[in-house]
Amino acid sequence: MRYLIGIGTYNGLDDSIGLRVAERVAEEGLDRDFTALELGGNLLDLLHYLDGDTEHILLVDSARMGLPPGAHAFFEPEQVESRKQLAGFSTHEGDVLKVLALAESLGQMLPPITILGIEPELIAEGMELSEALETRLDEYVAVAVTFLQTADD
Repeated sequence: MRYLIGIGTYNGLDDSIGLRVAERVAEEGLDRDFTALELGGNLLDLLHYLDGDTEHILLVDSARMGLPPGAHAFFEPEQVESRKQLAGFSTHEGDVLKVLALAESLGQMLPPITILGIEPELIAEGMELSEALETRLDEYVAVAVTFLQTADD
């Protein structure tokens, strides 16, 4: 099984981009060769998809990469490091890299994982996307779907 997993929070402006991509993919029925999921509040739920039946995971999330707002890039988890300042390990603070490290420390064999990072313009309290991301939502959906349809081919 292949998964597109959107990460973020709907009340974080551009931090919701991963959730919105996964939501759009599912609503439009574009997830024919994979499953699209929204993983908001508790990133520990990602552990459920890190098993031997998983062929590939595409995580979609906002990512500060030093690019212009709205730009996107594909990368592997081992190519980046988190700069999040967290108090510890909590279900209320999300850090996907910490969750993947936890899985490895528990002896789980990680499937291939790719991150589609989208440079946010605004991360603050609010329910809308910035114009920079809203106008490119269809583009993000298309590149995510194309990636999963061709991953590991």
